Amino acid sequence: MRKIAKLLAAAVLAFTVCTAANAQDLTQATELYNAAATALNEGNEAGALENFQKALAMAEGLGEEGATLAGDCKNIIPNLVLKMGKDAANAKDMDKAIELLAQAQKLATEYGNPEVAEEAKDLVPQIYIADGNALLNEKKFAEAAAEYQKAIDLNGENGIAWLRLGMCKANTGDVEGAVAAYTKAAEFGQKANADKQLGNIYLKNAVAAYKAKNQAATLENVLKANEYGNTKANIYGGMAAFNLKKYDQAISLLEGDASINAKYYLARAYEAKGNNAKACEYYKQITSDKNFGAYATSKVGTLCK
Repeated sequence: MRKIAKLLAAAVLAFTVCTAANAQDLTQATELYNAAATALNEGNEAGALENFQKALAMAEGLGEEGATLAGDCKNIIPNLVLKMGKDAANAKDMDKAIELLAQAQKLATEYGNPEVAEEAKDLVPQIYIADGNALLNEKKFAEAAAEYQKAIDLNGENGIAWLRLGMCKANTGDVEGAVAAYTKAAEFGQKANADKQLGNIYLKNAVAAYKAKNQAATLENVLKANEYGNTKANIYGGMAAFNLKKYDQAISLLEGDASINAKYYLARAYEAKGNNAKACEYYKQITSDKNFGAYATSKVGTLCK
């Protein structure tokens, strides 16, 4: 009996010592938490983060007694790291911002804070895009393209990143890559902007083809530009269509254009189709032109009796 009583007494003593130790640890953890809060109020975010992390580690070691304190730390830490990431981005320290945001996402996921995790995840592509924009403004197209591609790798449905990637590729002569990127941009919410850029690409192609006397390529690119709402190259397309003896297409592209060239080719297209009345209508409008006037006057004399 005496032996059992001694064992019980020893057990009670051990429990008392353990409880006292736990109370002391909880006090220290609370002090660290308070020190972290003070540092945060003073703007010392790095110091605050360090003390919150120490308080969390100590609180987690206390089991149920430290659960409330540990929960508070787990709520604050991801939010604090997220803020630090945003601050780094605002300071244009993009590498640091991305590192901190990745850390915030990881911690928030681990600590059961999905809203912070999602915000951090969404911000990383925005950082890459901002970095890319700065490089694009400096005409560093290859470097900017690399940043936009990083954003796309994280979120393949980022229309802005696809649009800017298209701009980079267009400026480096990668027309095929630009068209592919703009097509993706249009798919993911940037249709108006993407169509404008695509129209400009085909406009440039049409002009270049016309200068190279490639009538078929000129007409093809003009029609593609039209698909994206760009009609600036219609004059080239109309002339190319006429030269290809596609008179109806020439008329369709040129009507509404008030230029002398358009009227000249409209007159000739209508004449080729046997519509002398319409041909005369346009020939009469250019009889005083220094380039086409003599030819038009002779046509008026023969067609318009």
